Amino acid sequence: MKFIAANELKPRFQNAPNPILIDMSQPGQPPLAEAQWVDFNQIVRNEGDRAGLLPDNDNFNQALMHTGITPDSTVFIFDDCQGLAASRLAWSLALCGLEEIYLIDGGREALLAEGWPLATATAAHKPASELAYDFSEHHCDAQTIAEQLGKPDGWIIVDARSEEEYRGTDRRSRNAGHIPGAIHFDWQWFFDPEKPGFLLPDDTIRARLQEKGIPALPEEKAKTLVVYCQSHRRSSLMFCVFKHLGFEDVRGYPGAWSDWGNRDELPIEI
Repeated sequence: MKFIAANELKPRFQNAPNPILIDMSQPGQPPLAEAQWVDFNQIVRNEGDRAGLLPDNDNFNQALMHTGITPDSTVFIFDDCQGLAASRLAWSLALCGLEEIYLIDGGREALLAEGWPLATATAAHKPASELAYDFSEHHCDAQTIAEQLGKPDGWIIVDARSEEEYRGTDRRSRNAGHIPGAIHFDWQWFFDPEKPGFLLPDDTIRARLQEKGIPALPEEKAKTLVVYCQSHRRSSLMFCVFKHLGFEDVRGYPGAWSDWGNRDELPIEI
């Protein structure tokens, strides 16, 4: 999984086996050439106070059927919301075993600035095949996280929310605070303040991670990282950045704090 510059898309797309370009932008945008639009709301499920859960596998496949995606597709994804929607789909596809996944740094606006054309006709649909979730990688839930708490060699948990959410002053679930031992790293710290929507250089991101006590050296990247936010949207972007940087074992928590923070039996730190 990699973030690529907009000017890299054309040559990669033309030379990739079974390329699929997916637009996760908000509804109503003029379609881009070759792109298949996917509705973000169809790749997540909400249940009461819990948000950002995985949809049933059948419903997930139904949401993607028109794209022609298959397990061996090379998938390129962009959006118009700082990579949040694109990253959530990328994480879900990784959960289904896809390996060749690319996200466009800067998203839709970067592609347009680079001259990627608007569509003059509907992108042709290709035959699709069903994808299946594999929960042995890239995934975790409240129970597996709770089992790791307090272990000297346990998982490294990273909270992608704002400082206020992490400290509990911004309450978005019944209980406020964070998972005990979680390291705070605001997802917006990945971005260049001078170029909104574009990631900072890799070395700069690694330095920021190390400043917060998150391992960023090659020999440390085999440690298991768990990422979460409120609904696993911001933390999906964090997942994708970590994979882009070469981390091996990264796990996302669908439902995230909307699940943990609404369960009174789970420990909370403020």
